[in-house]
Amino acid sequence: MRRASADGGRGGRLIVEGEAGSGRTRLVREALAEADALGLPSRYGAAEALGAGLPLRAALDCVYPDGLPRAGPGRAAVISLLREAEAADRPGGALLAAMDLLVAGVEEACAGGPLLLVLDDLQWADPATLLVWRRLGRSVVSGRLPLLLAAALRPLPRRPELEPLCAEPGVTVLRLAPMTAAESAEQLRELLGAPPGPRLREAAGRAGGNPRLLRDLVGQWSGAVRITAGTAETVSGAADLPPPPASALRGVDQLSRAALACLRHAALLGPLFTPRELAVVRGRAVRELLAELEEPVRGGLLEDTGEGLRFRHPALREALYLDTPAGVRAALHQDAARAFARARLDPARTAEQLLAGGAVDDWAVRWLARAAPRLLPVAPQAAAELLERALAGGAGVDPGRRDALEEALADAALLLRRREAVALLDALWGRAADPVRRAALAFKLVSALMIRGDMERCLAVTETALAESFASPVLRLRLEACRVLALADLGRAREAYALAEPVVAEATRLGDPLCGAEARHAMAFTLFHLNRGRESLHHVAEGIAYARRGTEADDMRLLLLANQAEGHLRFDEPDRVAAALAEARELAVRTRSTGRLVVTEALSAEFHYRLGDWDAALEGVSRADGLRVSDGWLPVVVRGTRALVLGHRDDREAAAAELAELAPDAFASAAARRYGAHVQLARALLAERDGRPRDAVEELLPALAQGAEAATVYDRPWALSELVRLALECGESATARAAVTACARAAADLREYPGPELALLRCRGLFAQDPELLARAVLRAERAGRPLPLGQTLEDLAVARAWRGDLSGAREALARAVAGYEELGARWDVARADARLRSLGVRRGSRSARRRVANGWEALTPAETKVALLVAQGRSNPEIANALFLSPRTVQTHVSHILAKLQVRSRAAVAAQAAQAGMWP
Repeated sequence: MRRASADGGRGGRLIVEGEAGSGRTRLVREALAEADALGLPSRYGAAEALGAGLPLRAALDCVYPDGLPRAGPGRAAVISLLREAEAADRPGGALLAAMDLLVAGVEEACAGGPLLLVLDDLQWADPATLLVWRRLGRSVVSGRLPLLLAAALRPLPRRPELEPLCAEPGVTVLRLAPMTAAESAEQLRELLGAPPGPRLREAAGRAGGNPRLLRDLVGQWSGAVRITAGTAETVSGAADLPPPPASALRGVDQLSRAALACLRHAALLGPLFTPRELAVVRGRAVRELLAELEEPVRGGLLEDTGEGLRFRHPALREALYLDTPAGVRAALHQDAARAFARARLDPARTAEQLLAGGAVDDWAVRWLARAAPRLLPVAPQAAAELLERALAGGAGVDPGRRDALEEALADAALLLRRREAVALLDALWGRAADPVRRAALAFKLVSALMIRGDMERCLAVTETALAESFASPVLRLRLEACRVLALADLGRAREAYALAEPVVAEATRLGDPLCGAEARHAMAFTLFHLNRGRESLHHVAEGIAYARRGTEADDMRLLLLANQAEGHLRFDEPDRVAAALAEARELAVRTRSTGRLVVTEALSAEFHYRLGDWDAALEGVSRADGLRVSDGWLPVVVRGTRALVLGHRDDREAAAAELAELAPDAFASAAARRYGAHVQLARALLAERDGRPRDAVEELLPALAQGAEAATVYDRPWALSELVRLALECGESATARAAVTACARAAADLREYPGPELALLRCRGLFAQDPELLARAVLRAERAGRPLPLGQTLEDLAVARAWRGDLSGAREALARAVAGYEELGARWDVARADARLRSLGVRRGSRSARRRVANGWEALTPAETKVALLVAQGRSNPEIANALFLSPRTVQTHVSHILAKLQVRSRAAVAAQAAQAGMWP
């Protein structure tokens, strides 16, 4: 429009396509307002569904809209010809004459200069109007008219005759894309007057990026959203939000009856389904469904994910689902389950339909008894729910089948790491008479007891089972490996080692992949408790190699990969940690191992926390928290990590809320106590932040505990170093000295690992206010690549230098510490460091001196600079994420900041600026 207005003659053709509620009409209005501001004459008309059978009605309203000055004669002449055509037996001549008059009217309007002609809702336009539009378009292409032709349309209802119009030469088609997550969050902020919290942002995804649907959903959720501390958030989880309003179905009535029926059946199958599944449910061949599916796919209601079809607007699927009466839905789910079973589809999909169908009948019980071995590995949660319904209802469950179903339920509980697995398996073991079955049940019971952390009972059951006679060398070896694990965990590692050697030898002789993996796991676990970390990792690697030989060892492979990641994390070896976690995540997702996936996500969160990618750490614990398992240690890891990050970021209320969610018996299990350091550090941080340093000391006193269990507590040495700092600030030198001594013992026991030695250097440097020791700690933290300990040791070094009168050196160390804290977003640490040094007469300088420039390469943070250089090399976001051990979301955030600070719009421009600045050749 600006170009046409400026040069007075160039025209163009534009078609804007967008689904209902996408903002298409708003864009048209903005274009008309812009034309008015530029002094560009414009005319607007809109086709209507009821007018689709009236020839030239849309074209008439567009060329001669109501209220147009001097439109009377031209409009009246066209209307007269249309009436003549309506009355004539052969109306063609009158219609052609009317079309000529409309084109002549546009030519007359263009004689005085450029004209903008806008036709909205083109999908309803009659065929004659489309012919006029094409004639005008040819005049634009030939350059005869300074005309800007703009049309807007919805993809539904589908009009095949519009496709050639969109494909004509010179036509620019603008398809309005769905809002991004960031744009949806901005709309939520505008609607609610506050930025949305994570739960609300996730719920907004139900709108599929449609602005009007999101606005309707927010209105429906008005009673379930609260603004607290400046953030809009849902009161409870997404599952408790009100259902979508009826307006979510807006537009589906434009589908053909066959396509709408197809979509309603698809809604029963969940958010994601395959065409084969839909064909099975509808009793049709897949090829017969293609035409029915084409409409919703072209209309943007369904999208191809590569694995199947998905509802692009989850709220639409939910609305379609709820629009079907509940009784009818239940019957359709039951029918779908039977159809899936007959077609031998994924048993997990059959189970989903049975669960949605309500009561478990005799057919479902029989299917469940047959399908349990295939169902349990892929869908233990669904299997457990169905088994519980079957056993509770008793329909068609004879005594023999009941025993099999109870064992299947116990297996599901074991896979889900539920506490009730122990009672179920204990009862089955007590009733079993067959020796081999008793041994198999004993092994399962031992596994359940290990998950609960009851190693005393685990050892007792193992020894009882091994004392019995049964003809299975593989089962006997697996039970012997369990005995080794129990002994090592109970502090009898030397005794365990003596038993582990023959177990490994026998497993090698048998050559069984699962036995080989379990034997190496037992040896690695024993060596870990003997503080022989490198040897332990060697056996872990051997165990993984054995497990890769057979799919029956997949679960053990996942456990070993988690141990491998944790072991290399202790040695500060990020490349190996990342490789182990990547393999574990891929295998856990592929095998649908929820229990092992939660361990992988928790380890990934700890990995990113250590590397300073705290957003990725929070994402990791959120993913872990969203998985349905009952491990006692999980709440400690999730709440502890969140609270620690939020505390460092000085979000005290949110951090305290996370800690308040922990149950009184959260640390009842040894596994929970092992991962309790984050909770202790978070509680101490909040106490110090609230001006209660003595309470902070009290929170960390458990780190002084000695014994075999204390030695395995994750990050205990670093907690001891924090205890030294806080105790000295409170004048409790005896406590500080005890913490130094405890850290020295830990570092001696764990001499292979770099972390305890770093913590000990910090402890001793703090206690003696020795800049040399603290400088050595800084170097170790730099080598380890751990930004938070680096910042903390630099802060301590600044204090020690200030105590020794080296104010210049103190200021330099403080500046480096604060720069690291700012990179992390650790606002509390910045405030604490400034306060500690201010009391010693050291300040970083004026705010104006510290202010970062807003634009250009100097405006980039160190992390952004690393990302920018990799962007300049042509690396993709996933490649950058892998190279820097960041999450893809964090990389995308960095790239957005880089583009804004460098004031460019593309990655190629970043590369060009890097070359100009001499940062990349």
